[in-house]
This record gives sequence, C-alpha cells and structure tokens, in this order.
Amino acid sequence: MPSAHEPLQEAVIRCQLDAGVMSALGGIHVFPQLDSTNRWALQQGQCGDVCLAEQQTAGRGRRGRQWQSPPGVNLYVSLRWCFGQVPEHLPLLSLVTGLAVAEALEDCAIQGHGLKWPNDVYYDGKKLGGILLEAVGALEQIVIGIGLNVNMPAQAGRGIEQPWVSLQMASGKLVDRNHLAAAVLNRLLPRLQGFPGLDMVQFQRDWQAWDVLDQREVRVLSGSDLLEGLASGVDHRGQLRIKLKDGLIKNLSSADVSVRI
Repeated sequence: MPSAHEPLQEAVIRCQLDAGVMSALGGIHVFPQLDSTNRWALQQGQCGDVCLAEQQTAGRGRRGRQWQSPPGVNLYVSLRWCFGQVPEHLPLLSLVTGLAVAEALEDCAIQGHGLKWPNDVYYDGKKLGGILLEAVGALEQIVIGIGLNVNMPAQAGRGIEQPWVSLQMASGKLVDRNHLAAAVLNRLLPRLQGFPGLDMVQFQRDWQAWDVLDQREVRVLSGSDLLEGLASGVDHRGQLRIKLKDGLIKNLSSADVSVRI
C-alpha cells in the first residue's frame, strides 16, 4: 500500500513503463519543487523529456488560472514532445491527451470519471485534473502538462474556487503516484506516436465514450456571448458542438461551459 507522501522516483516509474514507451522517452526528471513543470520543459527540456515535481509554486491552469499545488500528494507532469512536422489535426492534441489520461486512470482501477471539454478531467461533477499544452516556438514542438489531484486532503484545497475532487476521495483509497505516472505515460506515448495519422472516426467515438457533457443542457460563455443549448460532441477540429434552441449548431473553439442544473 502506498503511503500518503510516498515520493516520486524515476527508477520506480521507469520499471513500470512499456518497452516501446521507454525507447521513445528521453530523461525523466523529478524535482522536489519547481515553479512549473511546463516552464521547466519549455526552457530546459529536450524532445522526449519528462518533468515531474512534488510541488509547484506557480502552477497554471487554463486561461492563466493558478493551479493549487500542495507538496507530495498530487501528480504534476510535463512532457516535451517533437513531431516531425506540424500535425494536420494539432487542435485535437489536448483532447487526445485527455483520452490517454482517462484510459490511464481506468488502468489504475479508477471508475466513474470522464472528460469535460476542452481539457479537464472530471468525477461526479467535480474537477479531478486538467491539461495545459504550450508550443515551443515552432508548433511541431509541444509541451504537454497534466495535473491530477491524487491524495490531496480536503483542507489543502480550501482556496480552490470550484468544486474539486481527488482520486483518493473518488476511490476511497490512497493512489500510488509512481504507478499513476507510469500509467499516464504508457497511454500517452502511443497516442502521440499515432497522432499524425489520427483516425478521426475512432477519435470521435473515443471522445464520446468519455464526454461528460454529451447530450446535456449547458450554458456557454464565449467571449461576451452567453449561449444555452445541448452539448453534442466535438467536430473534426475539436470544437464543441452546441445545438441551440432554434435547432442551429454552433461550433466553439474556446469557451467556459457549465451544465445547466
């Protein structure tokens, strides 16, 4: 059984990686504290490098929001990945990363979770984790950042302004962070390797299987526009499809979405 503060260890993670994943990765760098694993990967990482930190002092979420990062209980991991050229479906990369994370959680015996467009992991209507992608100058190089609430106690998240949950809360037991990190990499690397030849039909099927918004009445804030309608999956560019009350379909590339109660 893992302890609440069992440290992240490169050797323990490596020994749980699939052979093909091992050969595709560069270094696995584990730090006791960083301002941001994404920033380290952007500034110092090489293609295939993985960066993990026990704590982040300036972790970031979507739209520049701060990501709460108490020490020793969560998973903060960033991967610098280099494609040979800019992939045709690059806007879908955040969603494909989400699929890998959802599958990795299932591999770790977590159930009941899903994905909230565009880049959040949810459980029972509460945020479990998030994904942040940043380009390294040229778009063929991307840093993929993943943050997951793992064994974080309730009191550590008092400053979080939205409903949240940890894997421990969801599963009722402590989760081994080294095993989780390896599971994420084992799912993410094959999806990245296959991304330039993405099968769009299969992708949309996979997304629908994990989509927590699908066929739900939602309220959408897009810029200064407030829309209400039925969430209807994503299109071939990863845009959220909303069926408005008049029957028209609106495709959104960026928006804040909430489920109507």
